[in-house]
Amino acid sequence: MLVSFIIPAYNAADTIVRCLDSIYGLSLKREEFEVIVIDDASSDNTVSIISNFKLQVSNLILLKQPKNNRQGAARNRGVNVAKGEYICFVDADDAVTEGIVKAIRSAVENKTDMTAYHYAFVNELGMTTKEAYKLCFEEGKLFSGIEMQNKHPYWCSGPVAYIYNRAFLEQTNYPFVEGVLFEDSDFVAVHLYHAKRMTYSAEFGYKAFFREGSTTRSTTYKSVADYLLLGARMLRFYKTIVESQESRAGSREVEQFAEGILEGACWNISKSCKRLSRLNGIEDVRAFYDRIDATINRIALSRDKNIGRYYWNVWTSLCLTHKCIAMLLLAVCIPIYRIVKK
Repeated sequence: MLVSFIIPAYNAADTIVRCLDSIYGLSLKREEFEVIVIDDASSDNTVSIISNFKLQVSNLILLKQPKNNRQGAARNRGVNVAKGEYICFVDADDAVTEGIVKAIRSAVENKTDMTAYHYAFVNELGMTTKEAYKLCFEEGKLFSGIEMQNKHPYWCSGPVAYIYNRAFLEQTNYPFVEGVLFEDSDFVAVHLYHAKRMTYSAEFGYKAFFREGSTTRSTTYKSVADYLLLGARMLRFYKTIVESQESRAGSREVEQFAEGILEGACWNISKSCKRLSRLNGIEDVRAFYDRIDATINRIALSRDKNIGRYYWNVWTSLCLTHKCIAMLLLAVCIPIYRIVKK
C-alpha cells in the first residue's frame, strides 16, 4: 500500500466529513491508500458520523480510544496499525488538496525519509489567512532535514506539513508525547535531525483551517504548563545533539541546528512563565505547578547552564525556582492584568 492517512479526531462532528471528502476526492486509487481515524473519546456524534461514512468505503479504519489522551496518543496508535509505505498526518478540522498527491509521488520516486510540501492557513470561508513561505529548494532536489531546518527554521513545526516514510519513523523510534498539548514540535525537530533524504513539492497540498479559541491557542493552565514541558523536551534533545558523534566532529551544520533547538527551548520555557499572569486565578497557577512538577524538576531546569542563553529573565528564574514567592506576586498581578485587559 502506498500511503496511510492518519486522522486524530475529538469532537469533530462539524468538520470530519469535510476532511474525509477531501481525501477521498484525491486522484489516488482506492487500493493505493487507507484512512485511519482515531476517535479520542469524543462526547459528540463524531463516531456515528465516521461509522456512516465507513459504510460507503472499504479502506477506512475507525479506532476508538478508551479515554481522551490527546492527539499524540491517537497518532501513535494510527502509526502502529498503518500499512502504507508512507504516512500523512491530517487534522480532523483540516483538508488536503490534489497537490498532496504530487508530494506523495515525489516521496516514492526519490525514496525519501520525509517530503515537505506547500500548505496554507485558511479561515472557515476557505480564504487564505496565512500562507506558508515556499522553500528555496528546487523540486525533486534531495537535501537533509538539518539543511531544511537551518534554511527554513520557521517553516512548520507541525507534522501535517510533511510526508513520512513509515520505515523511517520506526527506525527513528521517537513517538509523539501523549497526554499533552504541543506534542508535535519536538516530534518534527527530531525527525528532521535524522532525515537524510528529503524533497520539497511546491504545489499547494494542505488547508489548515484557523480556528479562534482552539485548545492550542487558548490560555489555560494546561496550555501554559505544556509550553514549558515542550521547552524542557527540546532542551533535552539539544543535549542529545551536542553529545552526538556529528557534533563532536565539529560539523557546523549540526552546531547551527543545535543552536536553533536551544533557542526554541528557551523561548518556550520563558513564554510559559510570562503567560502565568493571564491565568484565571491562583488555583490555575497551582494546577500549572502541579502539572510541571509531576513531569520535570523545575529547580534543576532553572540551574541548567544552557538555559540562560536565549529569552531568559529574572521572572522566569523566579517562577521556576521559588514557587511560593511567584504565587504571592501573581496573587496581586492576576487581578491587575484582568483590569488592564478589560
